[in-house]
Amino acid sequence: RDLIDDTDLFDPQLNTIVNLLEPRLGGIEKAADPISFVTYQMYAIVRDLIDECVEGTPDVWDFANEVSIIGGIMINRYKGGDFFQPLSFETRVKDGSSKGKVIDLYDEAFGNKPDLVGVLGSDEAVANLYDRSKRAKL
Repeated sequence: RDLIDDTDLFDPQLNTIVNLLEPRLGGIEKAADPISFVTYQMYAIVRDLIDECVEGTPDVWDFANEVSIIGGIMINRYKGGDFFQPLSFETRVKDGSSKGKVIDLYDEAFGNKPDLVGVLGSDEAVANLYDRSKRAKL
C-alpha cells in the first residue's frame, strides 16, 4: 500500500499499474526476490490485457484467420547475455467467436513449463500466475 501513497496523483498510467498489480501481491513475502515476483505478476497482467484486446476487437477476424501470441519475461543476466523466458505460446484461430479457438502451443514449442516455485515462493503463487479466470481488466 505504501507504493500507492508514493504515486503522483496526476500520473494515471502509474496509478493504473499499481491498481492492477496490488491484488496480485498476495504471497510476495514467500518469494525469494520481491522484484522477480512482481516481474512475473506484470507478465500476467500484460497477458490478460492482450487477451482482452484481442477479444474486444472482433473485426480482427475480418483481416486474419489466425493470431499467434507469445508471452514471457526478459531475464537480465550478468554473464551470457539476457534471456527470454517464454511463459505462454498460443494461437487463436477464427471460429466465429470474438475470442477465436485457442490452441496452446507451449509444450510443443518449448517443452514443460518452467518450475517457478523457487522464484514465486509457493505452488499457489505459480497456479495464480497461470490462472486466467481472474483476469486483469482496465
